Amino acid sequence: MSADASAYAALGLEPGADSTAIEQAYKRLIKRHHPDREGGDAALAADINRAYEQLRAARGLKDPLELNEDWPSETAAEGRWFMFTLLLAIVGIAILLSQRPQSPLQPAPPALLGRSEGAKRLSSDPMDQPLNVAAIAAATRSALHLSRAKDEMALANASRDCHRRLRSAPSLLDLDRCAAFDDAVVQLQDRDPLRDQGPFGELAVTGRIWSAASALSEDSVAIDGRLDRIRLQVELTLAPAVQPVPPTSAAN
Repeated sequence: MSADASAYAALGLEPGADSTAIEQAYKRLIKRHHPDREGGDAALAADINRAYEQLRAARGLKDPLELNEDWPSETAAEGRWFMFTLLLAIVGIAILLSQRPQSPLQPAPPALLGRSEGAKRLSSDPMDQPLNVAAIAAATRSALHLSRAKDEMALANASRDCHRRLRSAPSLLDLDRCAAFDDAVVQLQDRDPLRDQGPFGELAVTGRIWSAASALSEDSVAIDGRLDRIRLQVELTLAPAVQPVPPTSAAN
């Protein structure tokens, strides 16, 4: 695999991804793995930075992003907090002045309660929907079959095709299918997450699955929960008979 291809893989991208995709993948991954954050990993963060700088240099881009570019400074955060508090105070005073006297124990009108419950149902995150168990099982069995054949190119092509369909028409069904396939390959090959830079390295798999899930939800906690449930379902499907399959050389 060429140096550029390894850098793309480290960011969870396909070779030739445009500059916007590189920036988005970098910011998403560095925030997740930055050593200053809970659960961060200094080694993974270093790999992410190395790949990012390599791709920027290859494209001749100037003024690379600072590591904490999107994290607000303390002064800016304090200023925004003061303005937010002031705005809340003004709104509260306006409400008190315009509100008619009511009994403190008076219940809310039934129609208002109905609208409130309806709003809660409408705001439910897509990631909270039930898993597509049949699709997850089928994708896991497909990964098992290809892994036993030790055909790394076939595995990479199957994952690439799945994610291409998912990007063109995002859906929970294809998200479950693609995430299950990638997770199954990782579990079967039992790769070293700190050294492997191939298409099924930890950063590459995490990057492309999170990129796909982000097209369906902005709730990182909900995304994390669904991916954990998919991973558990994959483990249960593989549990009966599988020993780790030694990885072959990474696909070019």
